[in-house]
Amino acid sequence: MKLRKLTVALGGAAMAAVALGSIPAMGADHRDSPATTAAPRSDINDVYLFRGEQASGAVLAMTVNPLTSPADTVGLRLDPDTLYEFKVDTNADAVADIAYKFRFSGTGAVQDVTVHRATGAAAVSNDPGGDLILSGKTSTGSGVTAITDASGRKLYVGPRDDPFFFDLAGFQAGLQFTGVDTFKGTNVTAIVLEVPSLPAQALGIWGTTSKQNNLSQWAQLERMGRPAINTVFIPSAQKDAFNTNSPDRDESIYTDEVTAALNSLMSPATEALAGLLLPDILTADFGMGVGYLNGRDLNDDVIDISLQAITGNTAASDMVPANDKAFSNTFPYMAAPHGAAAPGAPSTGTGTVTESGTDMLRWTLPAGLIAGAFLFGAAGHAQRRRPGVQA
Repeated sequence: MKLRKLTVALGGAAMAAVALGSIPAMGADHRDSPATTAAPRSDINDVYLFRGEQASGAVLAMTVNPLTSPADTVGLRLDPDTLYEFKVDTNADAVADIAYKFRFSGTGAVQDVTVHRATGAAAVSNDPGGDLILSGKTSTGSGVTAITDASGRKLYVGPRDDPFFFDLAGFQAGLQFTGVDTFKGTNVTAIVLEVPSLPAQALGIWGTTSKQNNLSQWAQLERMGRPAINTVFIPSAQKDAFNTNSPDRDESIYTDEVTAALNSLMSPATEALAGLLLPDILTADFGMGVGYLNGRDLNDDVIDISLQAITGNTAASDMVPANDKAFSNTFPYMAAPHGAAAPGAPSTGTGTVTESGTDMLRWTLPAGLIAGAFLFGAAGHAQRRRPGVQA
């Protein structure tokens, strides 16, 4: 059951590393490695898993094309040479049982998109394949072109406001948070897939992007599950290698790196956390309330939740409580993209440096109590699975 152990520990430790500033970060997963920085159309920024309009189903979402200005948004495209995927693990072995595979064609403002659903070995593979389940057109501007089928599946692909919110500048200034959302006014390309039923009550998902190499083999370029794993815990020289790996190998390859990162932060919970941060998969038990750290909703303040979980300090915050644009309760849920005009002054934060500074992040609970709380949280996610309909 290691796949679903300690969503609490994972998010909390990740953000502790970001906040304490010992390892550089560029957001949840924005520009997380040299290869992805050079290929923004294939760079996964964030992955989400939450309930949507259909109460029996789920929404799987990812964003790419990080930090796009409003003026440049008109030029956003998906890469016809990239295969975009949601990998879905239904039995907690960190291996994909289902994969939704997205391909795009055309270089104009509106592109053609096809979605194939693969299972078994085809789901594990990064090659195109599987049954064709959806096809249609991408969206442009603020418009929403929803691609649907008779089963109730829905797909949106197009420009949206970046749903990630964080005072990155305050972090980079030594935790002098002012509550100014660094990502305010920037856009991304969103892939939002809603399925009407769950393949299992408890799921693990991650996103991948792959391209053909010079041997015509599909090689994975990027992957992401939970926020900040690669950006925070993986050393710079290994970030590209981490992205090309698969989650079932994470523990055997990267546990030492995670341990070293936690030790460098003088974490009082290293022993409890080191074996629980991997594999890098976003997990959710839909028999419980879904929201970070059980799944990830758009509104979830992953920064504050993580800071508070790792420090035991309920006041820990980057002072950015919400996204700069409100989300919708209806498909595709993310806010419309910012227009061509330059963004105005941030609508969140006071611009005043928090008085507590780094003291805000001081450990406020004994290490044993923090570790115990993490393990107690993990037990809540170790509930039995029940089979569901294959979505």
